[in-house]
Amino acid sequence: MLELIQPVYTFVGMQFNTKTINLQRYPKTNNRSLRPWSAADELLLSKALELGLEKKKIVLINDSFGALATALNPFDTHTVANNQSQVKATKLNLESAGVNIKEWDYSSPLKLQIELIDIALLKVPKSAELFRLYLQQVYTKSTSSTVVLCGFMTRNYTPQWLEIAEHYFAEVTQSLAVKKARVLVLKKPKKNANLYPLFHTIKNELDLNLKHYSGVFSGAKVDVATQLLLEHLPKIKNTDAVLDLACGNGVVGAFVRKIAPSCTLSLIDDSFLAISSAKLNVPKDKVSFHWSDSVRAVKEHKFDFVLCNPPFHFEYENTIEIALNLFEEVASVLKSDGSFFVVANAHLNYRSQLIKLFSHVSLVIQNGKYEVIVCKN
Repeated sequence: MLELIQPVYTFVGMQFNTKTINLQRYPKTNNRSLRPWSAADELLLSKALELGLEKKKIVLINDSFGALATALNPFDTHTVANNQSQVKATKLNLESAGVNIKEWDYSSPLKLQIELIDIALLKVPKSAELFRLYLQQVYTKSTSSTVVLCGFMTRNYTPQWLEIAEHYFAEVTQSLAVKKARVLVLKKPKKNANLYPLFHTIKNELDLNLKHYSGVFSGAKVDVATQLLLEHLPKIKNTDAVLDLACGNGVVGAFVRKIAPSCTLSLIDDSFLAISSAKLNVPKDKVSFHWSDSVRAVKEHKFDFVLCNPPFHFEYENTIEIALNLFEEVASVLKSDGSFFVVANAHLNYRSQLIKLFSHVSLVIQNGKYEVIVCKN
């Protein structure tokens, strides 16, 4: 099978405490401009060092490639991981640094497996809702002396972050910029700050009541691309096996379950919050859920239909490599007469890549800037 992306490890020197730390990026990338760390990581580490790290309970949040975990490995750190790709990236970098990964632990954003937090290092995510969820979880584990450091690149700053931070902490200050990065410093947790529900319910255009954890894509309504895909689904029978790939909150799976109540469903997403949302929305009978960044999670199964609205944003980055890797894996789980339906922005030109992987690739519909493509082995 033709490999779309030649695997390339990117080794980059991140500076911390007079040392250079070599890091790798997972998933592997051909784009050398996509680094496994940023100036915000370095500034977070510098500010943390000023606080003193010995004998402190340190929590690391949104550490996408394990840069913070690798640098702070000698100290007592605990990682909060939302993406399965983050777990894999962190293990990869810890192992490369000679660390026994059995000694590394992590927990989900919904249930922090740590009693109290002295210092939290948080890379501010693109989603303000997710930022609120992370801060609220830290707030519930805070003491009067807890310090939260929130790192970001200045080009991504939004005043809403200050509003969210000031909801939970009485003292919120901002550092000077260093290499176009800044840090919000949060101190003095407020007493009895109002806690927001971890998820909310939305009734959408498909007459589905969907529960949705904060920070999961398209929570307020069905996005235009997914709507287009659902409007042009094939006839799915109760005897079919269907894979909802990159499922988000499970809207596609929930819709399929509505039109084919007895079909077999599998749902995959890299995000823990997404797959947790899907579990709230799709009836459990003949359904399996997989917190994974890879189709290999269901490699023992064959599907009549694979349905996908693939991501091309990874936080603040735009990259199609994640989607292309998923496409390459799909061929191995399709039945001989199975169909792979993809919806995407037309400008991404996925068809030019899909024809390298599948025998038959055709356009179902193009509507504005979106298109639905069907592929067969």
